[in-house]
Amino acid sequence: MRRLSWILVVLAATSPSVATAQSWVDSVLPERSFDFGTVARGSKVRHTFRLVNQLDQEIRIATWRTKCGCTEVRVGAQVIPPGTQTTIEAVIDTSKFVGYKPSGLTLVFQSPTPVEIDLNVSCFIRGDITLNPGVVDFGIVPRLAPGAKPALTMNLTYSGGVPNWGITRIQTRSGSLSVRSQELGRSPGGQVQYSLTATLDPSALNGFLKDEITLYTNDPAAQAIPISVAANIQSALTVSPSPLVIGPVKPGQVITKTLLVRSAQPFKVTGVKPNRGEMSSASADDTTKPVHTVSLTFKAPAQPGPFNAVVEIATDLKDEAPVRLNAFATVVP
Repeated sequence: MRRLSWILVVLAATSPSVATAQSWVDSVLPERSFDFGTVARGSKVRHTFRLVNQLDQEIRIATWRTKCGCTEVRVGAQVIPPGTQTTIEAVIDTSKFVGYKPSGLTLVFQSPTPVEIDLNVSCFIRGDITLNPGVVDFGIVPRLAPGAKPALTMNLTYSGGVPNWGITRIQTRSGSLSVRSQELGRSPGGQVQYSLTATLDPSALNGFLKDEITLYTNDPAAQAIPISVAANIQSALTVSPSPLVIGPVKPGQVITKTLLVRSAQPFKVTGVKPNRGEMSSASADDTTKPVHTVSLTFKAPAQPGPFNAVVEIATDLKDEAPVRLNAFATVVP
């Protein structure tokens, strides 16, 4: 009995407690569940959980598993240094279900301590409202292509019992997205068909766009119907590596990193502007060419902990905003 008690004491002293693991996860991943509400059958609804590493050590995601074959998971990065963040996106395909549908995923962390955390998503799928295609995905869109405003069309069908069912209002999160609806017809049995056309203006955007269209109807049982929207807006300029992860550094240590700035057409770099005094850059190259190298010098502050900065690189490309780079480091004693 004494030997067993001794073993239990040793295990308690050497194993990370559940409470400790729960505590650090709560600080970096406070949102654990999301309800999409009422959705049309056939739609693909998505939600992004954000993980922000506010710890003084890196977080490692070992793997994940879904709770249903209807759910797809996309993880931005599995190694998250201090001061950086990643996303965990859950997508539910509603084409094979009706009624209340719970789902989600289990996220398995390797460090700072091994722990498994559930991220739950749910929705109520209306069998009398169908959407085809189930998501608005513009794919890769050039930001400044002349006159480029891509448009996608969906078909929505209602076959419920509400007399004179109709769409009363449409709302989007982004001012760069507009949606037009057109009623295509009504059958004597009460079926209603709509055409929905979503148009994107990418000129004020850059990077990945996650938006949502909300259809408001006169049906008390389904007044709001969400539709997910995605696009990858590509600027004329690209910078690599992006983000810039410097890694662990000692207080006062000086490190220089080289960036590559590219465009399809020749250009000049007219300025490099970090938002933190710990980062600096040499004078920009005054030549005109499609690829430039930019040197960034970082002097670690005396205070230990996570460090992050934003660097803007301006060019002479017409109508092209400065490209922004996020830089991260961890100052260790």
